[in-house]
Amino acid sequence: MTRRMDRNGYYDRYEYDRYEHDRYERDRYERDRRPVRRKRKKRKGANLLYMFAVSFLGIVIVSLVVILLFKVQKIEIKGNNYCTSKQIKDMVQNDKYSVNALYILGKYMTDRGEVLPCFESVRVTLRAPWHVKVEVKEKTIVGYLTQGEENIYFDKEGLVVYVSNEVLEGPTCVEGISVKNTKLYQQMESSDIGIFEAILETTQELKKYEITPKKLKCKDGNIYLHINNVSVSLGNTVSAEKIAQIPPIMEKLGRSKGTLHMENYSDSRETITFEKKKASKKKENDAEKEN
Repeated sequence: MTRRMDRNGYYDRYEYDRYEHDRYERDRYERDRRPVRRKRKKRKGANLLYMFAVSFLGIVIVSLVVILLFKVQKIEIKGNNYCTSKQIKDMVQNDKYSVNALYILGKYMTDRGEVLPCFESVRVTLRAPWHVKVEVKEKTIVGYLTQGEENIYFDKEGLVVYVSNEVLEGPTCVEGISVKNTKLYQQMESSDIGIFEAILETTQELKKYEITPKKLKCKDGNIYLHINNVSVSLGNTVSAEKIAQIPPIMEKLGRSKGTLHMENYSDSRETITFEKKKASKKKENDAEKEN
């Protein structure tokens, strides 16, 4: 700044005071401005810390709700006939996280849940946050084999779906064929592939037409059905059309005893004969004495 002097040699007081005032104002502005910036930074940091604390607390609360409220207390099983409820519960809760109902629901909604080979489908829903409902559809049993004291139950494809010493009502008992791989959930195999496949088809068709023979027997490469007092000879080939003829014929035969020959029946040749069982000599003699 250039300072001017008056005629008496004194500096211009007005100019000096204005200069000092401006410098004072600039210094004060700078002093006042710095604390404001620091306050803004502190306020912004406090807001971020508050938001983080609230978010963390929210996550903790939600986690506790999910863990405590959705803890499995009850598993309801529907649709099982031969598979036990314990097997189904063990299937559903097959890992350490399966104590949570939401986790179980998510597994089966994304097709990541375990499904035993004896089931066609498994559906999981929640009746309540702690109540899991499991609906299963079992594969249909079409027959069984007896090995020692165990009964080997299998489906239409020859898969072993159930092993037990109890006899279930409905499936056909199969005799006269040797098979291997009879452990649970194994695919049965036989050295005679052709007759084994014919047996599987027969048991499937019997189930379809609601025919329940006492047993299905394989002898000399032929398949026989024992129904009431009649032995139905199917030959070594089986078809749906052949099995469909059995119910009306059995109705006509009534209580007759004998062998129903269907070996030669086909679409082109409808040959069916019934060979009536001859009475034993003892019964004939008793009949003559009565006469």
